[in-house]
Amino acid sequence: MSALQALQTAGTTLRRNPILFVVTAALSFLQLPGLIAQSISPLVGSLVSLVSSGLLLFVMPFFIGGVIGMANEAIGGRTSFETLVSEGKAHYVSILVVYFGLVVFYVVLWVVSFLLVALVGAILLSSGTQPGIVLFAIVAVVGLAILSVYLGVLFVSQFFGHAIVVDDVGALEGLKRSVWCVRHNLVSVFGYTLVVTVGGAVLGLVGVVFSLLTTPTMPPQRPGVTDVSVAPAATPHLFGLPSVGLVGTLGLAALVLVVSSLVGAFFAAYSTAFYRSIRPAQPT
Repeated sequence: MSALQALQTAGTTLRRNPILFVVTAALSFLQLPGLIAQSISPLVGSLVSLVSSGLLLFVMPFFIGGVIGMANEAIGGRTSFETLVSEGKAHYVSILVVYFGLVVFYVVLWVVSFLLVALVGAILLSSGTQPGIVLFAIVAVVGLAILSVYLGVLFVSQFFGHAIVVDDVGALEGLKRSVWCVRHNLVSVFGYTLVVTVGGAVLGLVGVVFSLLTTPTMPPQRPGVTDVSVAPAATPHLFGLPSVGLVGTLGLAALVLVVSSLVGAFFAAYSTAFYRSIRPAQPT
């Protein structure tokens, strides 16, 4: 099975080219400011995350092209930072077009779903109908439909970057090849997606633990106590978890950096090896 064979190829590639860990660590480092700011103040964290997300929207296409290019070269031998730069620059525009297009599509999808549910709710309220079960059923149906469309598009388009870089094609052709690969290798792609989902869940769990241990909450006051100086100390974190302090926050940030770089490098090599095994032999 291609998904399992690609695992072995990815392991061999990374042992021969540990430089991939350095590149993914650099990308992960760019996302740390938002996490650390969240531990200072949720508002500050939200603002920093918003700015970081905007910047990453334009930085990510370069890294996607560069890292896939490095992984593709590493599978056959050795790679270097020069490949990161050359492949990132060469395919930046094509990847940006698809990447930005998908982001816009997802935003529009969720906005339309929200407006649709709000419109149905307004119609039910204006007609004097009790919206309870009816509105809940409509929200459930719309939510399921939107989720299905979201996951479906994500599923068939997940190899567009690999197609653009490995096969050296444009944005539209990259999307077409991604859809072709998924359509002609459904079982293998499902297996591959399962592995990626598990890895993503591990990375997400690390992020959740970081947030729970570092995000401050407003301390509660006893009834009648208005003087801040005599207010009782309260649990500083969610769910009664202990405070980790500045040193603990930095330590957890380092852990997030290490885990994300390991997972990122592995899946860069794994996804590239997998795509090479399912890519069309002839132009689609």
